[in-house]
Amino acid sequence: MRNVVLGLAGLTLLVACSKAPGNAANTAAAPASAAPTSAAAAAAAPTPVAGPAVSGSYTVDGKAAVLTQVTTHKDDPFDGQPVTDLVFTAKDQAGDAKAADDALFGNFGDAMVVKIEPDGSVIGADIVHSGLKEQGSVSLSGVLTVKNYQGAGGQISGELTSAGPTDVFGQKVDVDLTFHTAAP
Repeated sequence: MRNVVLGLAGLTLLVACSKAPGNAANTAAAPASAAPTSAAAAAAAPTPVAGPAVSGSYTVDGKAAVLTQVTTHKDDPFDGQPVTDLVFTAKDQAGDAKAADDALFGNFGDAMVVKIEPDGSVIGADIVHSGLKEQGSVSLSGVLTVKNYQGAGGQISGELTSAGPTDVFGQKVDVDLTFHTAAP
């Protein structure tokens, strides 16, 4: 019982000491002390990635697709985690709110829709490529990963890779794309 009382007394003292001061003299000093924190936060913020939004290679059986655009869109949560669709396309998406769906129907030429979690883990992907024997999109699971994932400062960037050619329904798919785009 004595330990409980001492523990509660210590906790109360800690809470009382950690409260911000209530007098006006200390309040005036608060903005000055907030400035270094803001400067430190700004210094720690990642710098935007320069260069093209998408670069690298995306091939099926050696036939290259040139993806030039990547956008992000919020998707339905998976297993309690938010999901972001990365929509890579060969043609301009022109601000299409349903770019992920339209990409899968071939409206933007060769394309990939990759679903990622907040840590950059890939939970699934759909690909559209003129070199595929199957018309339309092909769903992939466990084939793609994102290396060097960064998701901060309103930007998402990384390297989407298949780690070399991989067999997808008897065809060799090879993905090695570096990307950066605004977060959804």
